[in-house]
Order: sequence, then C-alpha cells, then structure tokens
Amino acid sequence: MPHPHVTPAGVREHGADGAASAGSVTLVLPVPPSINHQYATVNGRRVLSRAGREFKTLAAAEVAAWIAQHPEVDVTLFQRHYLALNMTFYFLSALRRDLDSGLKIAQDALCESLGVNDNLVIDIHLTKRVDRQAPRMEIQLTALMATSMPLAGEDAEPRRVTLPAPPPRRRARRRPPQRSLEELAVRHRWE
Repeated sequence: MPHPHVTPAGVREHGADGAASAGSVTLVLPVPPSINHQYATVNGRRVLSRAGREFKTLAAAEVAAWIAQHPEVDVTLFQRHYLALNMTFYFLSALRRDLDSGLKIAQDALCESLGVNDNLVIDIHLTKRVDRQAPRMEIQLTALMATSMPLAGEDAEPRRVTLPAPPPRRRARRRPPQRSLEELAVRHRWE
C-alpha cells in the first residue's frame, strides 16, 4: 500500500521548459515553518530552530520512505544532473504567509535527504494556493537530462547557452571522533 504522503515517481518525457527529464521525486509534506520561526539566536549565533530541525527530520523520513517504495529509481540521478524544483504551497490563508518563506528550508531538506548539492537546482517554480482543511506543501524535484537551457524571453530571438557539466561530488569530510569529558580534560589540561 502506498505511503499516504508520497506519490510515485513520474519519469516524464519533458521537464521544465521542454528539457528532457531523467526522473522525479514527488512528495507531500506539511507546510514548513515560516522564515520567522526557522532560526533562533543562541549565544549570539543564528541556528536552525527546533521547528526547522523537526521539519528537516520529517522531510528526511519521507524521502527515505519514498526511496524504499521505489527501489527501481536510481537516486544518484539527482546527484548527476541539473535539477528543476516545483513547489505548491497550500496555506490556511492567502495573506498570512509569503510564498517564498518556505522555499529555502524545503529545498535544503529535500536535497540533503537525497545527498544532493542544492546548487544543482537551476529552475524553480513556486505556486501559492489556499486549502483551509489540509494545509501542505507538494514538492517535486526533477532531474533534467538537458545540457542547455533557453535563456531568452519569449519575445526575444531564441538563444541557447550550454551549461557546464555538474561539478563532481566531493567526499564529505570525516568528523573527528567524539571524545569523552575525561579525554578532553587530559588533552586541554583541565582540572
């Protein structure tokens, strides 16, 4: 039985602006916290708030469930191609939230969950709707097969510019192992 918050992957013939699509992930998530509730100041530093951390954790769980339900989809597609991101926010009211206030945290949560650098997102579409009974966010990340995207407007003469290949993935730096308080006390000569 499909997960209630996940729709199956759609491998579309064409993605954003007619670019060929390699595959896509479509999820339904709760509306992320507003920008005013995403960060907190702790000891003079801005850090992700509890609400922001909870949203990212939930998004990671939804992505993991989607991956488990779709073993036929090669998740590395999203790491090797440029990406298009489509988000539709369903708010309780049209006037209480800015459309773009949930963009960055949702993009970060989805990309981090897939192990993708979010600088590969080259096309973003945001839509705002009202649903008083079921506020939510529908988010679709599409891997684009195209190596070029149109850069001219509709009334200008079409001009295509070839995009550079996506950067190779770098290995994450290994964190040093956590030390016990006793080890730290000896190392730093605490008494």
